[in-house]
Amino acid sequence: MSPRSRRRLALAALTVGLTAAAPAAAGAAQVSGRVLAADHPVPGAQVTLYAAGTGAPATLGRARTNAHGRFAIRHLRAPRGAVLYAQASGGRTPAGRALRLMAVADPSTTPHRLVLNELTTVAAAYSLAQFLDAGQVSGPAPGLPNAAATVPSLVRPATGTVGAAIAHAPNGTKTDSLATFRTLADVLAGCTGGGPAACRALFRAATPAGGQRPTDTLDAVHSIALNPASNVSAIYRLARAHAYRPLLRAAPSSWVLTLKHTDGGYDGPGRMAFDSAGNIWVTNNFEPPGTDAGLGVISLDPTGRARNGSPVTGGGIRGNWWGIAVDRQDRVWLSNFTGADPAEFYSPDFKGGVATSLFAQDGTALSPPTGFLSGDLHAPQGIAVDQRDNVWIANHGTGTVTVYPGGDHTQARVVSGGGLYNPFTVAIDAGSNAWVDNGSLDPSVPGSVTKITPDGQAVGPIVVDNMRSPQGMALDSAGDLWIASLVDNSVTWLGQDGTVKGQFRAASIEGPWGVAVDGDDNIWVASFLGQKVTKLCGRTVANCPAGSKTGDPISPRLHGFTNGGLQHVTAVQVDASGNAWVANNWAQISPIVGGDGLVEFIGAAAPVATPMIGLPRRP
Repeated sequence: MSPRSRRRLALAALTVGLTAAAPAAAGAAQVSGRVLAADHPVPGAQVTLYAAGTGAPATLGRARTNAHGRFAIRHLRAPRGAVLYAQASGGRTPAGRALRLMAVADPSTTPHRLVLNELTTVAAAYSLAQFLDAGQVSGPAPGLPNAAATVPSLVRPATGTVGAAIAHAPNGTKTDSLATFRTLADVLAGCTGGGPAACRALFRAATPAGGQRPTDTLDAVHSIALNPASNVSAIYRLARAHAYRPLLRAAPSSWVLTLKHTDGGYDGPGRMAFDSAGNIWVTNNFEPPGTDAGLGVISLDPTGRARNGSPVTGGGIRGNWWGIAVDRQDRVWLSNFTGADPAEFYSPDFKGGVATSLFAQDGTALSPPTGFLSGDLHAPQGIAVDQRDNVWIANHGTGTVTVYPGGDHTQARVVSGGGLYNPFTVAIDAGSNAWVDNGSLDPSVPGSVTKITPDGQAVGPIVVDNMRSPQGMALDSAGDLWIASLVDNSVTWLGQDGTVKGQFRAASIEGPWGVAVDGDDNIWVASFLGQKVTKLCGRTVANCPAGSKTGDPISPRLHGFTNGGLQHVTAVQVDASGNAWVANNWAQISPIVGGDGLVEFIGAAAPVATPMIGLPRRP
């Protein structure tokens, strides 16, 4: 096949894969800009502009930089919905052919100017980590465009300077994200401005165990983004150009790159869920600024910015803690744990809430001001929606589960038996069975699991030794359960037949609460006491670092993943862009102070299709 034919096929695949009815617009456009390495212009570099979608990226135009590193590319307008990005390679620079820089255009505007430097390259490699392959970008919507929308939070593509979100509080000097970002850029600049020896050292340090050695600067930082716990100290010790400051003063525990998000009305976010567009919905324990029952749910766009006038109120919301789920219509279901009960949740007199709430994607309340009261609800916590649109609600206060058949609360049924006791989380398997964990927040009894069939038959309990106070629970792509044991500092791997396949501990797992499974079947664990996140190798060891076995930490064994912005975390969830989101539930345990927001681990996880109904799967 000729190069021209291949290019036609690539462009056809791109157009088909993008938003429907997205033909290239008539006329031409121009992107101009500059290529800088270690803050010096790069003459003679080839700059190529691409448009990316589900197929192979389409080449829109090329140009060579002049003596001042400047370029201008005239090109046909890209299909609507495409992610535009540019790459610069080679040129008259000490790095020579090892230089490859990248910049992703801000998808919210028509790009007219792009600067390509080490900062834009790090921002691209992390934000699009799960969509880059040998330097090419491709992937489905909404994951890919949402990932591109994260870039402006890190860097201004038109100027090549740091973005406002990472530069200022709650990031900036409040966490180590900005210093990590600049240090990574300066490590790259050590190669781009330092010559072949420095580049060879970078490529060695960026090579994970059993992995391929990078051949250019983009490959190197992409490898670091995908393997943030690999060769951390060696990367930190590399020669740098000192083009970007301030820098980290010591080697980090890992090279994860994070953003903290606090806008939207947070006071104790408990758990989050994603709709089909990648918008984020977050429960809120408390009503700012104290610890009264929260009266709203937080609504965010895929980059963590508040939407729908967040917090969204009404619909009977009152003390929604752990229970949130998004159904196939992108409606948001909430369980109100505390309700109007004046007793503290830890008091023996506490009875809890008696209602659920329902909202449309635009924030319109679909439940009445009292919420839905049917189904004998008592202190409801976990909530999940199955493939048949049934809504399952764990009544933590009475040891029952309420189900709304087809989402119809007027037909509510109550399931009992099967060992249901202090149920907390509900997870749905491929057969629409609901799995519920029992014994939450009661360390005096062994934890257990109950299976409820689609017709409402409770089977169990499946008692698990050394699993006290099971909290978060998630299923992998094979339908096996992964359960966090708050008291035992462990995660249990349970087969569908009730067989314990493994119980795993790591120094970084302290008071585990939330569990999520990513698109590679790896396990993410949020430690409430340890204020950190742990990533474990899941059942599919081929997706883990070389030599790993199921249960081995992929994150640093001692410290896990952290960034200085984490508080006492409960939930961790993975979106369709490959970001892992963590909820800062409590800032202080005693006396209780509600947590301040979410922390996003950029590009750190394999993407998961959303809304997640049933088993996790790649988009």
